[in-house]
Amino acid sequence: MQIIKNILIWGLLIAYLVVAMSFASERRKKVVCTDIKVFLVDGTENKFVTEDEIKNLLNKKDNSVMGIKINEINTQEIEEKIRKNGAIRKAEVYVTANGDVRVDIAQRNPMFRVINKKRQSYYIDEEGKKMPLSRKYTAHVLVASGNIVEHFELNKTIDILCDQKDVETPKNYVICDLYVLSKFICDSEFWRSQVEQVYVNSDNEFELIPRVGAHQIIFGSIENYEKKFRNLKIFYEKGLNKVGWNNYTKINLKFDNQIICTKR
Repeated sequence: MQIIKNILIWGLLIAYLVVAMSFASERRKKVVCTDIKVFLVDGTENKFVTEDEIKNLLNKKDNSVMGIKINEINTQEIEEKIRKNGAIRKAEVYVTANGDVRVDIAQRNPMFRVINKKRQSYYIDEEGKKMPLSRKYTAHVLVASGNIVEHFELNKTIDILCDQKDVETPKNYVICDLYVLSKFICDSEFWRSQVEQVYVNSDNEFELIPRVGAHQIIFGSIENYEKKFRNLKIFYEKGLNKVGWNNYTKINLKFDNQIICTKR
């Protein structure tokens, strides 16, 4: 008897759920978009895009989602449209049962700014992708300039192809070495606050411009870069802190196991 009772209860529950879901489905077909809600998950770190900018994109005249039935809204198409903005890393769009279109945006995080030989300027983000500058916001990041030939196409986000194996699009060693060097600097609180600019000379070697001290750091190639930074930090702590930060014009790290300084 108890078994029959349990079967009846489960049968009623299943029937109720089917009816409820059918009712909800029919109701959803009639719900229209009444609001667009945009959330910038990293809005306090970067300000390349604004909530109003995304709302205006989705609420253009003759192409607005407002008033459209939510079951007719193509969220994937909207995501693709939003991701055309080179400053956006990720966009997730979905609709709610009460008629809201919700957009969650994650912006790209620039690691350094490039000024190439043609005076084009753009960012390289943490993932090794190019991103355009913004008229609304300037990121305070490391600057790389000099003999950099890596070009930039406006409004396109492109990998810098450091792992590229295709001979038709060979790897650009300078920009890839810049990425490695910049990542090391940005990941270190000490060097992030100390190094202001990286210059690529005509030999495709690196020179560093510090924030503190009137000297130039001849860094050389990327080879043994961690050791070079380690030796430089020791020299700063045990040398410059005693003799002064403005006594030298150049600090040369190119030679193994030694630092050569040029006096002012």
